[in-house]
Amino acid sequence: MHQSQDYLPVYERISDYLYHMSALTRREARHQWRTAIKDCWDNRCAYCGATPIVDESLTDLTIDHVRPKSSGGEDRTTNCIPACQRCNQDKSSQEWLAWYRMQSFYTIESEWRIRQWLKGGINNFSEYSEEDSRIVDDYANKIMGQWPSS
Repeated sequence: MHQSQDYLPVYERISDYLYHMSALTRREARHQWRTAIKDCWDNRCAYCGATPIVDESLTDLTIDHVRPKSSGGEDRTTNCIPACQRCNQDKSSQEWLAWYRMQSFYTIESEWRIRQWLKGGINNFSEYSEEDSRIVDDYANKIMGQWPSS
């Protein structure tokens, strides 16, 4: 990932960009907010990892409300992640985790990164570390240990 000083600051709400005088209009604030979120994910889909630059069928990287607005989700950094149009449209208003775990591109590491983001946005978001790997392995072993053996 990147160093936070390399990009726009990531605030929790669009209005924070106006409050901190980063933007002069609501439209500009919304653009800065969306750009900052995408930058934190290196302009990749949080679900499948695709980038619009690599996959020409992806015309734009969108912002997905993990908890859809139709279910009470808000325009908050801790509820929004970048998603390619394909993933965003396919997920639609489904519960993200159930949908994501059914995808062929699912990885437990990406699930962990998304959970980390939702938990605290940029404040808890960093490179995937050895400690993260250990926690994910422990989590996977716990889940797998509960599954019936054949």
